Amino acid sequence: MVFWALAILALFFPAVGQLVNITFVQLGSGRASVQNGPSHGGEDGASMETSGVRNDLKAVDCSLLWHGPIDSGPRADFGPVPAQGGQKVLEVVVGHRFSVTRAGSLEPLLQFDITSDVHHYSINESIAVGRPVPDPDSAEPSSCAADCRSAASCDQCVQLTGCGWSVVRQQCFPGHPFATENSECPETKSGTLQTWLEEAATLMDPEASGFGSASLRAAYRALQHANLQASSEGADPVVPTMDVPSSVFMAELAAKLDAVFDDADATELLAKSRHEIKTHRKVTMVKRCKLSDALPYISRGEPVVITDFFRDDPETHPVPHKWTLEYLKRFMHRGFYNVAADFKSVCCQYYEPRNISAQAGYPYPFNPRTHLYRDRFSGFVDTLRAKRTSDQKEPMLHYFHDVVMERDGKPVVAGQAAPPPLDADLAATLAALRPLAQRQAFFAGVANAKLWIGQRGVTMPLHYDSADNLYIMAWGRKRVTLAEPGQLRALYPFPNGHPHAGSSQVNISHPDWSKHPGFVDATLWETVIGPGGVFFLPGHWWHQFEQPFEDTASLNLWSYESPQAPPIPVRDERMRLNALHDYMEKQISSIFKNKAGMTLASLAAGRGGKKRLTQANETLHQAVETWRKWMLTLPNAGTPLPSAEALVQEFLELRHKHVMKERWPGWSPGVEWNMSALVALEPPELRARCVASTEKTATYASVCNWPA
Repeated sequence: MVFWALAILALFFPAVGQLVNITFVQLGSGRASVQNGPSHGGEDGASMETSGVRNDLKAVDCSLLWHGPIDSGPRADFGPVPAQGGQKVLEVVVGHRFSVTRAGSLEPLLQFDITSDVHHYSINESIAVGRPVPDPDSAEPSSCAADCRSAASCDQCVQLTGCGWSVVRQQCFPGHPFATENSECPETKSGTLQTWLEEAATLMDPEASGFGSASLRAAYRALQHANLQASSEGADPVVPTMDVPSSVFMAELAAKLDAVFDDADATELLAKSRHEIKTHRKVTMVKRCKLSDALPYISRGEPVVITDFFRDDPETHPVPHKWTLEYLKRFMHRGFYNVAADFKSVCCQYYEPRNISAQAGYPYPFNPRTHLYRDRFSGFVDTLRAKRTSDQKEPMLHYFHDVVMERDGKPVVAGQAAPPPLDADLAATLAALRPLAQRQAFFAGVANAKLWIGQRGVTMPLHYDSADNLYIMAWGRKRVTLAEPGQLRALYPFPNGHPHAGSSQVNISHPDWSKHPGFVDATLWETVIGPGGVFFLPGHWWHQFEQPFEDTASLNLWSYESPQAPPIPVRDERMRLNALHDYMEKQISSIFKNKAGMTLASLAAGRGGKKRLTQANETLHQAVETWRKWMLTLPNAGTPLPSAEALVQEFLELRHKHVMKERWPGWSPGVEWNMSALVALEPPELRARCVASTEKTATYASVCNWPA
């Protein structure tokens, strides 16, 4: 039995101390291809210089990464440069970048750009290995925050350098491209209730000339005047041509214009919205910084919030400048979209089995409370606006999520070509974000993008995705809690075949310490993002998104990796146990097929037929022995490795024992998924609009024939 990564690893990990020649061949197109082998000149006659890299660290192997052109992240791994004097010699192209990292991480120890000179670089004990964890209290408010907030009026505010007046909060803050008046205050005007309402309608027209954040701020001011005049009558005036109460529009605009301004704001919001997680020992604030300072975080695969990215005109950056609920309603009129619905206590959990279990054909039971239905976008907007005035004690929450870009950024709406305005918006967004995406390690292209629109109160519980992610807010603010990759003993992941595969069993908002005592040792991070912020979320980082402040909308772009990318466990040692578990489960599923889940659960509990359990146990031990041999080929793997018996028991304990039976009554491994008990949607309006999913639907389902 050969471990899946051995063939790839042979390319990246030659014998310790071996001298390796790697040639970069300059092509006519300006791109570079890479090959192992004898040195030779470039095809276009470009001159190349020899670069030597020597590792003088006593106990740490390093990885040599090629970035290609200087403005990109790592593209290929040609490590290792072994410890205790190991060396590599390369023939290189002028203008390209390389970095040397501690093997098993993307943390650079040394970075160098190729010039016309001959280079020799040495990694020695004076170069720090690793990086200290940031102090949780290290975030400092922006330097101008105190000065800005001292201004008592708009006129005083705009005279202060770097300050702007918030039309929502009626306060002065550090200037923000969407939320504040940054250069001059609007002139004082008078008008009747009707003229204010008509002005607001004109300013909010998505097809009007000059539509953008400035016109939305002006529309908010007009609605303020209208509501002030209408307050004496106790009425909520309706905006003409749109037939929506002004209070509803003000709430929607406030979610866009009342943004996170600085670190002081972010720190305050995090403190106010923290749950019982406050008892956790280790919570670090994700770094919030300007674009130039954020790029190294992205290249080394660490989360970061970029605060100054979307500062251009609305045509260049339409999502934060232009998108509102009314704007999207105008153009997203084709077809039907996915909407999850459930009550606040459980909304909204993913139900997506990993490919490993889907291919094996052994799903665990699928009896979710969260319901997915399909609706037209206009119907979804009506639902959100009706909910704004609902007086239900526990209203049903609705969370829209649908693909708006296919592979490599092709815009789509409800599976069809996007209408011209959205096509242009999405194309502009992709063009703006692509240089940023190229900083991601081993980036090859955009896999797809999703639009998310949800109500205040919606939570996506702690889970991880395998792809890097750029996350931008259209309106509202989201609270994000993160956990570093791996941490299986602290985060209690569901097994691969479970509908919650890739999710944690821990309710991190209200941890049950008696069931999950190890959670106290999890390494956690937190942040808050709002309009104008770009959040880089690296693949395999656990994350929980919450909406405790207001309704939100966001657009995220997942990426896919280059074929030259090394296996995840090679570049991130925190993922090695995850990879081992996936490999063990794959071997079991190849033998036991749809009974794999039942077999593993029985083995974990010590139940089942002796012959079957013996075969399963032998299969797991063989898989682990293959894994242990592979691990010994990795730099910095650490020795001695745990025994095969210990690793098998750890796998069964962490992945297949006590799989959350409290939340899934009647759970029994091997039982087919049951889709018959979905929660009923509120009659009659949603039932009338529901569209049943097709038979091709694999991981979600929309069922419309509920009992009366």
